[in-house]
Amino acid sequence: MILLAEVKSGLVLRSYQIFKTIKKIGPYTNNEVNGMLSLSVMEQNHTLRSFLDKRHDGAGLKFLQEVLGNHIVEAVEAKENGKKVVMIPFNFPPEVIHLFDNAVPYTTEVVTTIGVCALTHQGEPYWDYALSLGLPDFVCSANTIALGSVLLSKEGNEFSPDIMISAAPGGCDANSKIHEFVSEYLEIPEIILDKTGDSSMDFELYRRLFHQMFTRLEMEVGEADEDRMIKTLEKANEANELFWELFELKKLSPCPVPNLFTLMSYGTRFTMWGRDEAISMFEKLVEVAESRRRRGEYPAEKEIARSFWVYTGYYIDLLEFWLWLEDNGISYLNDLLNSQMLTDFYSPETKEEAIDALAATAWNYAMTRQMGAENMGLRWVEDALHTIEKLNANCAIYSGHHACKQSQAVFRILRDELSRKGIPVLRLDGDCWNRRITPVSVLQEMILDFVQNVVAGRRRRRRN
Repeated sequence: MILLAEVKSGLVLRSYQIFKTIKKIGPYTNNEVNGMLSLSVMEQNHTLRSFLDKRHDGAGLKFLQEVLGNHIVEAVEAKENGKKVVMIPFNFPPEVIHLFDNAVPYTTEVVTTIGVCALTHQGEPYWDYALSLGLPDFVCSANTIALGSVLLSKEGNEFSPDIMISAAPGGCDANSKIHEFVSEYLEIPEIILDKTGDSSMDFELYRRLFHQMFTRLEMEVGEADEDRMIKTLEKANEANELFWELFELKKLSPCPVPNLFTLMSYGTRFTMWGRDEAISMFEKLVEVAESRRRRGEYPAEKEIARSFWVYTGYYIDLLEFWLWLEDNGISYLNDLLNSQMLTDFYSPETKEEAIDALAATAWNYAMTRQMGAENMGLRWVEDALHTIEKLNANCAIYSGHHACKQSQAVFRILRDELSRKGIPVLRLDGDCWNRRITPVSVLQEMILDFVQNVVAGRRRRRRN
């Protein structure tokens, strides 16, 4: 166990100092990168090597500076700039917060991932601290690490949000309860957005709740300007169009899109949607992938497995997971987090229409759409098959996070249905944000065994 005294301050305040430095990095040579890496601890070394890898052609640094860097820096500096910080979960559209001139979003799961990738000891001290307060160890590390750190604000060792939105009731009990605990413990006002079912009546109720949530937000941060709202959603449309351009490139075999671009995609989606940074980031992702396609360069040049991850990936070591997959001929085409099903574009002309459109987006968000459905297994199967067929994936992998009781409960249904369609499925068990549960070396061994003996074996039999 790592004592909090050893790290002294919260995850966000520590990350803030790191990103202030990263934002100053200009064009770099390999020697300069190697010199910087020699001064970093293992966690930072592997993360920086992953993002600055030449196959990403500058996209990784852009993501660190303009997406994650801005997300953290703006949250920490919000109050001195007269703005309020709104904490949101990953299944809530951040463009709702960007509509307001006086509000800044803080996405729990993104901040947890930043801590795991950027800090010495990763998120372990904050996880341990949350459990020391009496929280059970079956809560989800994806949000408990960031929220465990926020709890330190009571002693002045971390910054805290001004208001919280909980959009996970019905989709993730662990997520909902840890947010509720933090709200009560720190006396931060919380707005709960509950999805009750899938019928038209359920959506009408959800839409009304969404309007009530929006009114409450306006009471906290000031009234939203209609012109700003429309402009924000127009920018979201531009980014959405680029998202689907990148998706089209993933259909090619071998896939020219680097694995880590999936993480960059939803890292941008969960933080910067509706802003210029999202458009600029996706322009870079598409540009790099398209250039690689034209040159005939592919991250996994000997593409053995075209994998779709039916839940999420692992973030405990980017180098030994995302880039390691490529080096072993495994393309990470997409996952549930990045399968937003956002084929519709915003087209509002009034403030009320904009709020309705945002409600429809939130209703259809990843996790809310699948785990919040009346039939979790059926909706999960439908969405997984849809993406697998579109991307021509030849295998599926489930990360098996112990905290997600909903997905664990219906995984057998998913596996059986995919198997009937001829898609082999690998089940892994390990915490995606806590390396102490299952070491990355064990995950590598299981993935290689599956790919070499099942996926590659099927390909050989087809050729024969």
